Amino acid sequence: MDSDSAHDPLIDQWLEEYAASQHQKRAAANAIQDAIAARLDDDGLNYHAIEFRVKDYQSLEQKLRRLNPDGTLKYADGLDGIDDVIGIRVITFLQLDVERAITALRNSFDVLAHVDKTAEQREKGEFGYSGQHLVLKISERAAPNGCRNHIGERFEVQFRTILQHAWAEFEHDIRYKSAGPVPAEVNRAFTLASGLIELADNQFSTISSVVAAEKANPKDSDGLLPAGLTGESLERILEQALPDNPRSRLEQYEWLRELLETHGITTLAQASELTGSADWDGIARKIQYKFAPGHVRAADDLLLFRYGQDHIDKTQALGHDRNRRAKLTHRLRRLRD
Repeated sequence: MDSDSAHDPLIDQWLEEYAASQHQKRAAANAIQDAIAARLDDDGLNYHAIEFRVKDYQSLEQKLRRLNPDGTLKYADGLDGIDDVIGIRVITFLQLDVERAITALRNSFDVLAHVDKTAEQREKGEFGYSGQHLVLKISERAAPNGCRNHIGERFEVQFRTILQHAWAEFEHDIRYKSAGPVPAEVNRAFTLASGLIELADNQFSTISSVVAAEKANPKDSDGLLPAGLTGESLERILEQALPDNPRSRLEQYEWLRELLETHGITTLAQASELTGSADWDGIARKIQYKFAPGHVRAADDLLLFRYGQDHIDKTQALGHDRNRRAKLTHRLRRLRD
């Protein structure tokens, strides 16, 4: 019996266990995706997409059959040794948003591992897919809303900018569908393209910083906004009030407009007065943010600071976060300390 077939009974047992748990894995993946979206939205962060997949049977079998040089199984613990059965991908617009998203998730789940492929490649002087991976676990101590039925579930999160995502998807598609070895000129082209993508990511970050600074210090009155509140006008107001904070998703500014209206703030002048008189630094010290929050999260905390329990009572049902009341109550305690 060769070394491969000697492992067949054990591998077959692991695959049977996996087949029986696939429904549970898919349910866990859905819950994790929802929890990640809720956390990033709660922090007011901007992102392009959050995707998930559960490893298919064939892919898992190939991984379980991998051997060490001495013929032993690479994953001798079976499913317990594989961290990416559930895989999540967070795609952002800017590299800085990657760092913020990582910080947010590190505070929502137990961190088992953190691999910075960008740093690894730079140390080797290589180009290629640059990104970061977290291996996380749903903890019993502080399971996010909707994840209580999946305590102990492990999963891997890949973080990419939208440009890194385009490069990686195209590169994977070419290599996966290739009938043989990829020609050297194709490898060279991918290497050159990855360098250009890194430069483009840096330029996008620069553009974002310059635009934010310009909006924070307008030089003329061009582009005056209407007197009534809109998502666009709130974005402009907060860009001026909080130039160093990241922009939130576009739909979140409309949600913020609903929050303001519950307190009778319905005009541009009222919103400008509120944000212009805010003690943003004082609120930040009390909340103890792990990173600069997005515009909408910061404004939500300003309303909580200004209106206290009334803000909780009036806005707890607005939006899709079923745990909003508990979160606001916790944040209000910090603001009142």
